[in-house]
Amino acid sequence: MTVVDSAVTPVGHGWLGAELSTDPGRWRLEVPSEVADELVALARDVDPAYPDRVGELLPVTSRALQRFAAEVRSRLAGNLGMVLLNGFPLGDEAVGAYWMLGSLLGRPVSQTKAGQYVVEVADRGADISEPNQRGHRSASALPFHADRTDVIGLLCIRAAEEGGGSQVVSSKALHDIVLAERPDLLSVLYGPFPNDQRDEQREGDAAWIPLPVFSRTDGDFAARYVRRFIEGSQRHADAPRLTPRQVEAMDFLDEVLHRPEVSLAMDLRPGDLQLINNFHLLHARAAFRDRTGEGGRLLVRLWLSFHESPELPPEYAPLFGATGRGQYRGGVWPADVMGE
Repeated sequence: MTVVDSAVTPVGHGWLGAELSTDPGRWRLEVPSEVADELVALARDVDPAYPDRVGELLPVTSRALQRFAAEVRSRLAGNLGMVLLNGFPLGDEAVGAYWMLGSLLGRPVSQTKAGQYVVEVADRGADISEPNQRGHRSASALPFHADRTDVIGLLCIRAAEEGGGSQVVSSKALHDIVLAERPDLLSVLYGPFPNDQRDEQREGDAAWIPLPVFSRTDGDFAARYVRRFIEGSQRHADAPRLTPRQVEAMDFLDEVLHRPEVSLAMDLRPGDLQLINNFHLLHARAAFRDRTGEGGRLLVRLWLSFHESPELPPEYAPLFGATGRGQYRGGVWPADVMGE
């Protein structure tokens, strides 16, 4: 492992939301009608149990679909680290078509201890102040955070009556703003912060793990910041107490994250599919309110292990399993399982 001197080296290649908001063509991509039709056909004709590797699905896809998937992968691996697809097919085959596209982009991983690969993001009354409650089952606002995967996909089936807007931030830009304005805090953010495992650890593993907010390993940059998980670690008696400098560093991160020019806001409408590189972007969600007596806000989430993912520091191993570039990793798994 090689950790780059964080005190003097900018990451570069970040972006500001103010720049992208005036040029949506940089981050929006329309799903061509022939690609949408082919994904629906694949969902009807291909056994969903086997296309969990790109190489297995490619032989039954057209060049048009292969080119489209390659373009999406390129955007996820590039400096933007994201794409918002418009016009994804909905209807009875929506989830199957989504699975087919996800299988062309990477390999799905389990998202729950029950082994669910496809998860509904909807208000199920979860209270995220409780340490074992998941944000995807709540209508509460979710501050900027990272998930336990390489790539996150969110397909909008139904929008909320009010709220639920999405925000994304470049973690590389966030890093370099800290470097420019508070370089004294970078060494803190490259150091270990205790992170609560939220009762999702494997049997025998610690209930909390030490993780850096920023890391660079063999030239690869990664960021992970989930403040409520860090603060939640304090419920464990054996977790180190957060220091005043760590709290100061998180307070400064939060102040930067809420600057209007830093984040990019977008409303996900039915047929929109947001895909983001989890190690290069943080994402947030506004609280929402659903209609009374009608189908409420519904997104469908996939977590993907991504071939173009970065090398991670060894501290990530308890959370992700493998840490090497492009390895199958991440996710929340049933007991005693961590991927294949």
